[in-house]
Amino acid sequence: MTNTQRRQSGSTLIEAMLALLIMGVGMLSLSGMQMDLTRSADSTQQRTQALRLAQEKMEEFRSYTGIASTVTGTGAVKANTLNWNALVDGQDSFSGNAVYTRTWSFGGGSGSPSRRATVRVAWTDRNNAAQWLSLSSALSQTDPFDAGLLGFPLSPSSQIKGMNNRSLAIPAAAISLGNQRSALAFGAAGQYLLLNDISGDVVRICTAPGLTNASSVADFIAAFQNPDSSQCKNLSAYLVSGYVGRDSSVSTSDWNAIEAGLGIDYAGIVRNAAGALGIQCQFGNAINPNTGAIIPDYKYYLCVIPLADPAAHVTPDWSGKIRLAGPAAWQGSDSPYYVCRYEYAATQVLSDGNQRNLQPYSHVNTSISQQNYLVASDNNALSPTPPVCPSAMNVAKVSSGVLHQDCRAASNPAGHSADCPRLAITP
Repeated sequence: MTNTQRRQSGSTLIEAMLALLIMGVGMLSLSGMQMDLTRSADSTQQRTQALRLAQEKMEEFRSYTGIASTVTGTGAVKANTLNWNALVDGQDSFSGNAVYTRTWSFGGGSGSPSRRATVRVAWTDRNNAAQWLSLSSALSQTDPFDAGLLGFPLSPSSQIKGMNNRSLAIPAAAISLGNQRSALAFGAAGQYLLLNDISGDVVRICTAPGLTNASSVADFIAAFQNPDSSQCKNLSAYLVSGYVGRDSSVSTSDWNAIEAGLGIDYAGIVRNAAGALGIQCQFGNAINPNTGAIIPDYKYYLCVIPLADPAAHVTPDWSGKIRLAGPAAWQGSDSPYYVCRYEYAATQVLSDGNQRNLQPYSHVNTSISQQNYLVASDNNALSPTPPVCPSAMNVAKVSSGVLHQDCRAASNPAGHSADCPRLAITP
């Protein structure tokens, strides 16, 4: 009995030792796996950091602000501003979970229309092994100012065309009739303006009660195929149009409270050869021409300014200032509102001060568009300090914000009522 118990005890001890041995081998395997996972995670983190550094540098090269930096003269740029001519080979370093050495190089020269840029980031991992990665891209010598004009459409000349190969002054909603004519619903129901596609000017006013927004283009063409018929009368007039936006300083609730009362005040316009008809303006929601959807926080206005037929000794034109008209809150003693206008930078193709929205207008003798405004608010309505236009309006070589109407009684006590008229019920 005793020998049997001893044999059983010996077997139990051997089994325990084998179990410990197996467990030890397993723990060593798990420890090795854990070290591999740690090294893998560390390697991934280092490679991600290196890739971020390479991408940041490449994006910096793509965001150059001009072809050449100048520190004097018109359009001065700070000497340390990144520009195309300053794209040269270089190197820097960063410390983090490793020490990264970043180098960059360029193919070609500053006079090349395009250059190949390569960014290389090198580091040493925790196993003391050298690691590196690189990114390459082609950079194009394109002046950012030119690209900005493409994204910020203006109407610099009648030679630049918009939708349907028409003058940019013609609203997108106008229906193309062919033969360099377009029709635009305006005024009373069934009333349409016929526009010259080249100049954007109004040439006739027509009445066609049978037409609606649902009518086909063929119906419009048929209705106006004979512009000399009794339903059309000759009209010499210019268009002026643009958008009115809401700055972020105007809350949604405040905008909703005043937008229905906004409109155009044209009392400051003087015509040197007034036509038989009076000035008329339309003011309403801005519409996306592609989808027909309302553009939130924006309004669109269009004014028709009739002039007399040209005479030998008179060139019909108009001058003066356009103002936004508003509701009662516009003239209140606690009014926080003010209006800024976009003034566009002078360029070779945009040299006319009227089209650049430099007001008061002087001798306007063509249709103009993109005469845009921004309604802003000063939370401290009692501050006597004149408001400053939002910085977002200032885009280098493109536009700047200019105070157009100060409706705040505190900063404009003598003139805020005159500068910010109430909207008239009838035009």
